[in-house]
Amino acid sequence: MNLFKAHIIHPHTHVPLIVYFNQSDGFVSFERDEKVLKAIYLVKSDLAQNESFQESLKRTSHLCQTQYPLDTMEEVIEFLSKIGIDPKEIEFEQMIVH
Repeated sequence: MNLFKAHIIHPHTHVPLIVYFNQSDGFVSFERDEKVLKAIYLVKSDLAQNESFQESLKRTSHLCQTQYPLDTMEEVIEFLSKIGIDPKEIEFEQMIVH
C-alpha cells in the first residue's frame, strides 16, 4: 500500500486536518487532526465553547465522511488547490504500513 499524509488547516473553516492519499487504491480522505485541536484548546480554552468554531467542526465532519477518487499526486495537489489550499504549503510524507 502506498499511503501518504499531510497536515493542513482548512482555508474556510480553519480546522486542522490530516489529508491521506492512498495511491494504491486511488483516493483521498480527510480526518480532523485531534492532536492539534487538543493543543489549540489547551492554549485557547474558550475556542472549545465558541459556537462559530464548533459549527466549523461540524461542517468539516462532512468533508471527513467522504473519500475522493484521485489517482495521482498531481490530481491530489490540484484538488487541494481548488478548495483553497496553497500547494506550496502542502508537504506529503509517505507512511510505512505493515
